[in-house]
Amino acid sequence: MYPFERFSERAKHVLTLAQEEAERAHHSYIGTEHLLLGLLREDRGIAHLVLTNLGIGIEAARATIGALLAREERVIIQRIVPTSRVKRVIEIAFDEARGMGDHHVGTEHILVALMIEGDGIAAHVLTDLGADLEKVRAEVKRLRAAGSQGSAAGGAEPTPLGFRVGGRVLVHDPDPPYRLWEAKVTEDLGQGRFKVGLESHPGGDELETRAERMHTIPGNTYLCPLCRAT
Repeated sequence: MYPFERFSERAKHVLTLAQEEAERAHHSYIGTEHLLLGLLREDRGIAHLVLTNLGIGIEAARATIGALLAREERVIIQRIVPTSRVKRVIEIAFDEARGMGDHHVGTEHILVALMIEGDGIAAHVLTDLGADLEKVRAEVKRLRAAGSQGSAAGGAEPTPLGFRVGGRVLVHDPDPPYRLWEAKVTEDLGQGRFKVGLESHPGGDELETRAERMHTIPGNTYLCPLCRAT
C-alpha cells in the first residue's frame, strides 16, 4: 500500500470512514462498497459533490449495497483488512492523481478509480444508480475547473465543493425558512467558511456563511436538507 501521507486530508478521512463502515456492517474486510460509503459521508470532498450532482445519495447507496450483500453472513471481527480489490483501487487512484498532475490522492481520484476497476461492489452500485465512468470523469473535470482558483497545495481537492472567489452561488438564509439568495463569493475565510455579496437581500449586502449553506450555479439542490425544509 502507498504511504498515508500521500493522501489529501479528505481522502484520509474517507479511508477512516470506510473502516467505520466495515465495522458497522460486521465485516472482516474493507471492500469497495465501504470506500463508496466513505466518499458519500465525507461531504467536503469533490467526490461527494460529483455523486450528489449525479443524483446518488448515501441512503440509495446503502440500500443497493444491502441488497447485494443480503445473503452474506455476519461475523464477529477481530481485525479489518483491505481486500485485494481495494488495494488495486488505491493503485489506480495514485495513477489518476499522477495523470492529473496532482501530488496527493484526493477523493475524486478514489471515485474515478472505483469506476475504472469496475468489478467491485461499488462499481456495480454506481452503475445501478445511473453513473458510469464517462459521467464521473466529466463531472470531476467540471468541478476541478470551477475550483481551480482556490485549489490547495498539491493540486488535489480545490476550494470546498468547487466554490471560488468571484464565483456565483446560491446561499441560504441562516434562519428558517432558509430562503435562497443569489450571491457572489467575495472571500474564502478558510475552514469551509466564505464571505458572499448578496443581491436584493433585506439583511444587508454581505454575509458570512458555510459551504453546506451554499450551492454552485448550476448545481442540484434537491438533496439539500435546507432546501427540503423550505
